[in-house]
Amino acid sequence: MRRNDDRDIFGFRYRAGEGGGSLSIQASGLRQNKNWQRLWLGQSVSLLGDMVFLITVLLWIATVIAKGPDGVIASWAPAAVSGALIAVAVPALIVGPFAGVWVDRWNRRRTMLAADAARFLLIAGLLVLPLLRHRIPVGGQLAILYAVLAAASCFAEFFDPSRLAVIGTIVPPDDQARASGHLQAMAAFAQVLGPPIAAPLLITFGVQWALILNAASFGISFLCVRAIRIPPAPPQPGAERASYGAELREGLKYFAASKILVSMAISIMITMLGVGAINAVGVFFIVHNLHVSASWLGTVSGVVGAGAVAGALATGALASRIQLGKLLWAGLIAGGLGLVGLSRCTALPPALVAGLELGLSVGVINAVDGPILLRTTPLHLMGRVSAVFSPLQQIAALTSMTLAGVLSSTVLLRFHAVIAGVTFGPYDTIFGIAGLMFVVAGLAIIRPMRALPAAAVPGSAGISEATAPGDAPEAAPAS
Repeated sequence: MRRNDDRDIFGFRYRAGEGGGSLSIQASGLRQNKNWQRLWLGQSVSLLGDMVFLITVLLWIATVIAKGPDGVIASWAPAAVSGALIAVAVPALIVGPFAGVWVDRWNRRRTMLAADAARFLLIAGLLVLPLLRHRIPVGGQLAILYAVLAAASCFAEFFDPSRLAVIGTIVPPDDQARASGHLQAMAAFAQVLGPPIAAPLLITFGVQWALILNAASFGISFLCVRAIRIPPAPPQPGAERASYGAELREGLKYFAASKILVSMAISIMITMLGVGAINAVGVFFIVHNLHVSASWLGTVSGVVGAGAVAGALATGALASRIQLGKLLWAGLIAGGLGLVGLSRCTALPPALVAGLELGLSVGVINAVDGPILLRTTPLHLMGRVSAVFSPLQQIAALTSMTLAGVLSSTVLLRFHAVIAGVTFGPYDTIFGIAGLMFVVAGLAIIRPMRALPAAAVPGSAGISEATAPGDAPEAAPAS
C-alpha cells in the first residue's frame, strides 16, 4: 500500500510531488499518449485497492482481532488501530529522506516494478493470517500486520518519486497539469468510494478479499508499468559517481537554494498543521457543532471528496490560462476561507456547501504541486528533492494531530467565548485556526511563486530526457 500521510477523514490531502492528469481528454495530447494511459490505468486501480485495503484492515483490527471470546471489543482496540496508522507513517520519516539518492541512481521504471512486485508479495502473504488467526496470539497477529504495513510503506517511498520522474519523462510539460488532474481526481475518487466498499466487503466476504483486491491491484500496476516505453536518454558524460553523502548533500543544496521549493515546503508544513488538526477533531465537530450524528461524517467527507475530484479535473483547463503558482496560492487561500466558513456552520446543509468549496480548492492544490515540482527540478535530482517533502509534511501532520487532540481534551475542553456577537467553542475554533493556516500558507508563497518559470528548467521534464544514470533506453513489451 502507499503511504498514509496523505489520507484524512474529510477525503482530501495536500501532498507535494504526486503529479500527473486532466479536465478532459479532449484537445489534449494525453489521448494519444499510450505511456500515460497505461500508467494512469495502473495507478487508478492501485489507488482504489489501497484505500479499500486500508479501511478494511483498520476495521478488521477494531472489530475482529480486538474482539474477545465473549464478543466484547477490547479496550486497547483504538491503540491497536493507531499502531497500524503509525506503521504506515513511520517509513516516511525514517526511509523517505534517504530513499531519494537511490531513486536518482537507479532505473526509475525498474524501481517501480520492483516496488510493485514486493508489495504484491507482502499483501498476498497476509492471506495466511485469517486462516491461522486462531493459532496465532493476538499480539503476534498485530506484529505481523504492522510489519507488513511498514514494509509496504517503505517500498512506496521508492515508488512514488520514481513515478513522478517517469511522468516528467513521458508527459510533455504542456500536458502535465492535465495529467496531474486525472491522477489526483482518481485518488480523490478512491477516497470517496473506498470506505463504503470496505465495510460490506469485510462483513460479507471477510478480510481476505480485501487482501486479494489490493494484491491484484499491485499486479495490475506492475503490468501497466512494464508496458511503458521510456524515451531514450541522451548520452551521459562519463564521470565517476559521487559518494552517497555527496549526492544527498547535492539534493539538499539544490532544494535549499530554490525559493520556490522552500516556499512550497513551508506552505505544506503550515497546511498540514491545519489538516492534522481537522483529522483529530473532525468527528466531534460533526456532533457538537452541526448537531447531527457521527454517521454523517461519511456524507461530509464524500462531499469534500466530490469537490476534490471536480477541482482536480478542472485544473487542466485552468492551467492553460492561469500560472501554476497562482493556482497554488489561490487554491490555498480559497480552501482556507472555505474551512473558516465550515467552522462557522451550525447545521448540515451549509456545511455541505462549505465542504464542496473546500474540496474544489484542495483538488486544485493537489493537481498543481506535482507539475510545479517537475517544472523546477532537474530529473536527475527528482528523487532527492521529492524526499525532502514527505518527512516535513508527516512531522507537521503528526504534531498538529497530537496538539489538537490534547488541546481539545484539556485547555479547550470547556472553551466558550463570544467575540463581536460570534460564539466560539473548542472544535469550531480549531477548524477556524486550521483555515487561517491555509490562508497564511497561500499568502506566504505569492511572492516566491512569481519566480516560477513559464517553462521547465534546463534538465527538468520536457527540456531533457535525461533521467537517472540507470535510465538508459529500455524497450518495454507492447501491451
